[in-house]
Amino acid sequence: MCFMSGKKITILFDFDGTLAETMMLIYNVFNRLSSVYGYRPLPEEEIESVRHLNIHEFIEYVGISLWKVPLAAIHARRLMHQNIHEVHPPKGLVDVLIRIHESGLYHMDILTSNRPKNVHAFLGQHNIDWFDEVHSTRSILSKKRRVKKYIREKGIDPQTLYYVGDTSVDVESARLAGTKAVAVTWGLNTVQALARTNPDHLVDHPSQLLDIFPPTNA
Repeated sequence: MCFMSGKKITILFDFDGTLAETMMLIYNVFNRLSSVYGYRPLPEEEIESVRHLNIHEFIEYVGISLWKVPLAAIHARRLMHQNIHEVHPPKGLVDVLIRIHESGLYHMDILTSNRPKNVHAFLGQHNIDWFDEVHSTRSILSKKRRVKKYIREKGIDPQTLYYVGDTSVDVESARLAGTKAVAVTWGLNTVQALARTNPDHLVDHPSQLLDIFPPTNA
């Protein structure tokens, strides 16, 4: 359980791979942009193997110049909007998040490297209306600064903040910002890749979030 001296817990969720099954959409957009930014497209049979890589290993694997990464990411976010309607939440996650939200014990927001426009389109399509705010960062190499900014803006104790994400970047960003890190294994990185980053919690199924964020303080 995550209750701390009566302080309300804040849960900050990543979007891609965590709240939304965007892996194949990202894969398709990534390959569409390969000729534009001069990197190797990724054959479908290699998807599972690259899920073991952290972001820096992946960049080296496909051969994209580091300075091109932010440009490609901005371009990809725009293209994703065209097909965001095809994306769905992971099975069982919505029911779990409804229970957490309806308990009234937690504050829930989103911090993503995707466009808020894409996130709001997804949330509206699936009638998800319990997140108070959607925060965005253009950085895909680290979200540490954006997490720290969120902490300052909200005036909260970092130890009462849990960042829930599906990549090594998410876990490392949370830890460097002094918050708790919850890694979910249904997204972009495998359980092995996530375990290497030593998250506070490693979650294999949405229902396990209820062990971390129980909908009762009894």
